[in-house]
Amino acid sequence: MGNEGMADRKEIAVRVGAFSAIYILVAAVVLLYLEIAWLIVPALIVIAVWGAYVYHMNVKVLGMPARIISIEGAEGKALTDISDTGKIKVRGEIWNAQTSSPIKKGEKVRVLRREGIVLEVEPVED
Repeated sequence: MGNEGMADRKEIAVRVGAFSAIYILVAAVVLLYLEIAWLIVPALIVIAVWGAYVYHMNVKVLGMPARIISIEGAEGKALTDISDTGKIKVRGEIWNAQTSSPIKKGEKVRVLRREGIVLEVEPVED
């Protein structure tokens, strides 16, 4: 797992943890104010499950599968003309791409490296 992927996951985990803590605090205050303290434990369980779901969906949306697989070297197809930036499809996913040499829509591309959600690509010679 690359340092970048690990950093992305840590950032997501911190955000989800912070929001979950806020939800727990708000839920506890509301439930105590309404004098239904017996609902605190079920509310905590719901919030914990929701936090796990949100974490999973953030990882999925950001294109980081449960086991981060290196995308460098993978081949795909240009969905748009790419002069500096454009869109490509690699392994069934659509990515933002950048290149130093122009690539036409429909041409094959090879991933050189990944920077967050942007892939640096080059054209593939047939």
